[in-house]
Amino acid sequence: MKNLSISIFVVAALAAAPAVAADMPVKARPAVAPVMSWTGFYLGINGGGTWTDGTVPMTYTDLANTGNTFNAYVPSTVNASASGGLAGFHVGYNWQAAPNWVFGIEGDWDWTNLSASGTNPLIRAVTGTVFTDNVFLETKVNWLASVRGRLGYASNNWLLYATGGVAFADTDFNARVNCTTVAPSFCFPLGQNIKAGFSDTRVGAVVGGGVEFKAASNWTFGVEYLYYRFNDTSTAGGSWVNSVTGAPAPFFDCAVAGQNCARFSYGELGLHTARARLSYQFNTPVVAKY
Repeated sequence: MKNLSISIFVVAALAAAPAVAADMPVKARPAVAPVMSWTGFYLGINGGGTWTDGTVPMTYTDLANTGNTFNAYVPSTVNASASGGLAGFHVGYNWQAAPNWVFGIEGDWDWTNLSASGTNPLIRAVTGTVFTDNVFLETKVNWLASVRGRLGYASNNWLLYATGGVAFADTDFNARVNCTTVAPSFCFPLGQNIKAGFSDTRVGAVVGGGVEFKAASNWTFGVEYLYYRFNDTSTAGGSWVNSVTGAPAPFFDCAVAGQNCARFSYGELGLHTARARLSYQFNTPVVAKY
């Protein structure tokens, strides 16, 4: 009888176990932590400022000055610095290699209004007399563009990167030599001048770096610094004209009206830029991390 009672108790306990287990609380699975991926195509806008690296050298040479020519000007160099704004757009592609390295390529274009210019008084050759005659020289940068590689290190929403590549600058160069008629001057009673202007697209190099923050799966904010370097020298000539009529005119040893009497040289150009960026990334995968 005792054994029978024990058997009945065991059977009842086993029958009740599933019901008790069903009433017990179930431990929730750990939450899935999304990990941002930087892989994908992106495009965006950017804006900021630019300034020259030191000064921009620009030189006027009187071609009639052979070193001992009395009626000529000595060469004059303007060293000018400048700053300006810039605004533009960028487009590129990133590929994130496991787990943190990001490789990419990017192209960008920026409008800018940077203009470096200056005016120097001209000096008479041989005697060293400082004239009221003067020369104005200007270098203008209309836009900057680049194609760059990128190498970065990502930590979830943050990306720190270095970048470098080939750069382009659309530039205008302007010059004006004024023979004023105000003593001391070569010109009296009629003034004369030389005007010159031309454009050039320079090709150089660019390096820099930046940091980006992905606020959402597709939107990225960032700041970036780039340094542009263009080592070209651009040159042009010019001839004397009457300041009133605009007609070609001789000028002392530059005796034939309309002949090339000047050389304007524009030297190397270095530019710093700092800009903020807003980008939209397409088809951004989000990786689940437990």
